[in-house]
Amino acid sequence: MGKGKLSKLQLEGVAYACQKHCELLPDGARAGFMIGDGAGVGKGRQIAGIILDNYSRGRRRHLWISSSVDLHKDAERDLRDLGCYLKVINGCQELDREGKRAFGLPKDFREGVLFLTYATLVSRNQRGSRLEQILEWFGGDAADGCVLLDECHKAKNFDAGAETGSKVAACVIELQRRCPDARVVYCSATGISEIGNMAYMQRLGFWGEGTPFGDADSFIKAMKNRGVGFLEMLAMEMKASGKYVSRGLSFRQAEFASVEATLTEKQTEVYNKAAAFMSSLRACLAQALTETRTSSNRGQAWKAYWSVHQRFFKLLCVSMKVPSVVEQCRRALREGKCAVIGLQTTGEAAEASLEMSPGMRVDAFVSTTREMLSGFIRTHFPVYVEDVAAPSDANGGDPNASLLNPGTPLGPLREHPDCVEARRILLEQADRLDLPPNFLDELIDQLGGPRRVAEMTGRRGRIVRVSGNKIDQVSGGDDFTGEPATGDALVFEARGDASGRTGGPRGGTVAADGEVDGVNLREKTAFQAGRKLVAIISDAASTGISLHARRDEPNQRRRVHVTIELPWSADKAIQQLGRTHRSNQSSGPIYLMTSTNLGGERRFAAAVARRLQSLGALTRGDRRAATGVDLSEGNLDSPLGRRALKKMYDALVLDGTPLPPGVTLSGILNHLPAGREFVDTAGDGVCTHSRTAEEYLHMEAISPGSGVVALHAELRALVCSLGVQVGLLAEGLSEENVAALIETGGGTKDQGDVRRFLNRILGLSVRGQNLLFGYFTEVFEAEVKAAKAEGKYSEGVSDLSGSNIHIAYTKTVLKDPMGSGAELRHSRVLIDRGVSFDKAKEILDAQRRLPKDGFYRMRREMYARTQVILALAKPGARNTFSIYRPNTGASFFEMDVEELDTKYRKYEDHDEDAARHPWAQTYELTERGCMHGASCAVSRDGTGRECTAGSRQVRCCILSGAVVPAWGALENTLERHEHRFNKSDRGMRAVKVVAEDGTKVVGIRYPEDLLPEVRERIVQEWFRNQERAEEKARVERERKASASSAGGAGGDAAVSGGGGLLSPGASRVRVEAPTEVDPRCAARATREPKTMMHFFRKRDDDDGGGGEREGEHTRGGAPETRKRPAAAPASVPAGKPRVRGSTQPTIAFATGSQLASQKTGSQLASRPGRVSNGGAGKGAAGPGPGVERQRCPICDLAFPGTWLNGDVNAHIDECIANTVL
Repeated sequence: MGKGKLSKLQLEGVAYACQKHCELLPDGARAGFMIGDGAGVGKGRQIAGIILDNYSRGRRRHLWISSSVDLHKDAERDLRDLGCYLKVINGCQELDREGKRAFGLPKDFREGVLFLTYATLVSRNQRGSRLEQILEWFGGDAADGCVLLDECHKAKNFDAGAETGSKVAACVIELQRRCPDARVVYCSATGISEIGNMAYMQRLGFWGEGTPFGDADSFIKAMKNRGVGFLEMLAMEMKASGKYVSRGLSFRQAEFASVEATLTEKQTEVYNKAAAFMSSLRACLAQALTETRTSSNRGQAWKAYWSVHQRFFKLLCVSMKVPSVVEQCRRALREGKCAVIGLQTTGEAAEASLEMSPGMRVDAFVSTTREMLSGFIRTHFPVYVEDVAAPSDANGGDPNASLLNPGTPLGPLREHPDCVEARRILLEQADRLDLPPNFLDELIDQLGGPRRVAEMTGRRGRIVRVSGNKIDQVSGGDDFTGEPATGDALVFEARGDASGRTGGPRGGTVAADGEVDGVNLREKTAFQAGRKLVAIISDAASTGISLHARRDEPNQRRRVHVTIELPWSADKAIQQLGRTHRSNQSSGPIYLMTSTNLGGERRFAAAVARRLQSLGALTRGDRRAATGVDLSEGNLDSPLGRRALKKMYDALVLDGTPLPPGVTLSGILNHLPAGREFVDTAGDGVCTHSRTAEEYLHMEAISPGSGVVALHAELRALVCSLGVQVGLLAEGLSEENVAALIETGGGTKDQGDVRRFLNRILGLSVRGQNLLFGYFTEVFEAEVKAAKAEGKYSEGVSDLSGSNIHIAYTKTVLKDPMGSGAELRHSRVLIDRGVSFDKAKEILDAQRRLPKDGFYRMRREMYARTQVILALAKPGARNTFSIYRPNTGASFFEMDVEELDTKYRKYEDHDEDAARHPWAQTYELTERGCMHGASCAVSRDGTGRECTAGSRQVRCCILSGAVVPAWGALENTLERHEHRFNKSDRGMRAVKVVAEDGTKVVGIRYPEDLLPEVRERIVQEWFRNQERAEEKARVERERKASASSAGGAGGDAAVSGGGGLLSPGASRVRVEAPTEVDPRCAARATREPKTMMHFFRKRDDDDGGGGEREGEHTRGGAPETRKRPAAAPASVPAGKPRVRGSTQPTIAFATGSQLASQKTGSQLASRPGRVSNGGAGKGAAGPGPGVERQRCPICDLAFPGTWLNGDVNAHIDECIANTVL
């Protein structure tokens, strides 16, 4: 750290991990630790520090498991940067190669760091499982080294009871089970993207012996539906118990902006025609399945249809954004910046059917979307009649012979001529569609071609523009501004060979698993060196690749990170955003989130919003910390979103159903694009027009309810096109829609499936999906508003603010019954929530945006006083207002414009000072009392009760510490008594309070009156767990006693009752003392290996306290001396390194020759061409009888007979290094 090799934060992570590894869990396994730092903080450097510390303490074998073989070089770099020169074995393949020697693995391969990928864990070789080979090298049950699970999010999605569960997660769990004493470190910025992905984290102690959860499944089921607030408390408790650190880079340097790529008229026409074709394909597929009597594969055909449906429209949306993204990149280049484009899909799979070979010329860029459609029609459109054979010699010309005589061979199936013709027509229509080319090829071509664009994706081939036989050589260097590539031909090339024709090194790869990874590394190098100023990254390059403006790299331009395609997984989104924002950067990136004006495209943003919100809660203890982008408002896939979707479907089931509560016709119609839309729905050139928003509103004005009925009729037809089972009835539908409804089937299983809804609406026309999505969002906003009004809306940790905050006291309610020693604490917080009029004026002046912002007075007096509020429109909304009151400050609940206009009247801007007197009157009255004033019935009833309604001074209870183990008891108790409390105390909201003296408390707000009952519930639950544990320990003792087993082995499992009612005893978690440092291991870890460069390294003369001159040499007239290393004096103990200089550190890191010159007690082995010392005894200085002793060819030193070959070689290396050339 003193040399700057580890930052303070990185050293903190190393220290916490090593400290946690001293703990043993109740089941005897060693506790694990998680490093959840954000991308770019330096997790690899911390892993290297943990390895160095453990090796220095005598633990010589470690497993470093990561996501890609290419990261092997990064692992070596991180170790070398810390001065650690341990051998890093690159995978099991290297073990296989070295293990073929006659005497097994060489010494260098029997210890060090074995670098693996998660793919290796689940693979096999000729001898069997790779996992068994890894365990054998690591030491099996006796292994005590580190298991470092870098990028551990690769082990997610484990399901013990399902075949589809992650095999990687199963192997990671098995590895931990087989090595109970190993020191496990989970390391990833996105390791716990949601509760369900925590199953592989066996060593964090959330389940198993000594906990209330028997296994991971019971823990996950208990925690899954408890909301974002609970996840934030879980993350904070993990940090408080020393299991977890999570630090993120500040996004202060980064900038965020949203860019809407509005579809042009031509793009809208292309999209609408594609949607009409997809609808026609669905109808034809349904008819063909009926005509061919397909029954066994019917479900597979529909599954394939909806799969290609989603992928087709997703790629079409991305292609629509290409012109906007190209313009953004060119603008960045003109401004002296460089561009990074993030995407998810390359479309290579759809082009694979073309079977293009390297060097093949093509007429145009391939349309991935067209190939996707054509491939589906050729493969999945049925044309053969099931169980009916064509006439042939095998059945005597009778196609029904197989039905009459089961023994007759069926032969080839008979084609249905109508279905064959339908398939031909569909293929022709698909070919005539004006669909965009592969967006990735188009991006590269528009931004200068492969010479100027660094592509880091997983695809193996691409189409490039060439001039003659050479790839277009775009001229220019720093003045390049994104001109498109030029050339007269298009050629398909393999990316593995591309470097040979674009000026880079040819062939080969750092990776051992194919050429693509190596190409990505070369492309990354070219971008960081500034030879290419545009980079494109996909999921294949989102892990481990650094594209930030690193201070020691030539490319110092600021990065503009354009997200053209946001991935479904929040894990991948975080990884991709983190590629351009890392530590040691000269400038932060500019993030541009690009989306179209298609309502359906929000499906991807909404899904990632949900995961980012959850991820921020789990990895930081605050949902807002995941990326610096707060996407919580777009979180549609939530309990409220599912409820809103069900209400929308319920309103569309029957004709004549009114709008859901809180939804207005004008609000829905605001989502419609301006103007009238003409759609060729049948593909026959006949266009039908749809109603405009003005027409619907006019119908509603003339005949109330008719506009809603007409709108619902259009929306019901759209829902039929989605193919979802939501209980829709056939009444009032067209024949075509009725047929679609019958094919979909009855039932209501999809009523709450937000993901499926957002997937399917992509296939509607532009108008259709904007209208239907607008309806859904209006219902969703109404649900959110209702939840806030009831006090049941939770958006995670919120700040309790006030003009004066004081923490009266903090008391311990009880100790954590799970055995960690943590405490459930109760803090009483006194808050003055009032806002003076002058402060309110400051808030208004700073945040005024709209004409309706300002002071309002209630239309009727309350408690004989005028009630005044301050209303400010929420950012990004025109009809929702944040409310401030003089006595309670900022309200947690918002108010919509209708309620505001109904209950209040606005003060004119020039008359705002008229609000001062009623504002100040309420502010002063509620300082010590309630808002009722002298008319308060509670104060006058003579019982001495205190009324606090509307008081500025509020007293609230905040529970902190071990909240997670007590969550069930807290929740159940509150449910029984929630009718007694106001909205603020009913929601168990996670809150943060910062007192005037700087003291901070983070916890949940909870009614103080219920704490005695909560304590009693938890104590009873703990006693039941204690009794079960004692019974289990008794049975185990009896079993061992009957088996005549030695020792009282039941001590660990038993729970001592002597620790008091609330303390489960100290025997549950044991702590070992840290292992002492082994000087030999420490010296070995930091000893730099000798290379050819050492032979030519000039060293200063130093006699080392005993050097002997052998002779003088002359160069340029000046005498120079060459030294001969002196033998170790007799006073130096055997095996102890002799250190030069006047001072010696606590841990001696000796050079190879110093250790070699002191070796004693072993005999020099005989080798061909060398003379054996013939059995010289210990400490012998001369050769044996009749044997000539070997001498150094440089200094003529006679080697002691006790030296080994390694000692001789080390001495010769030292002589060469000390020779002045």
